Amino acid sequence: MIDPFSFDTFKNLIKKEIDVTKEHLCYGVDSMDKLMYARGRLSALETLLQDIKNLQKENNDGDTD
Repeated sequence: MIDPFSFDTFKNLIKKEIDVTKEHLCYGVDSMDKLMYARGRLSALETLLQDIKNLQKENNDGDTD
């Protein structure tokens, strides 16, 4: 099991990466390839963040699979 501090640390790191990726989408994309890569990265990071939140919720509820 992962302690609550680790969950928060992971979530904060992922949120920072999401912010960096959004910034890159707004100001750093100059080709369609870079746009598609940044969109995929953003989607993956948001999915990862949601998975971590779901795991934390399961951990708090006491449901371990």
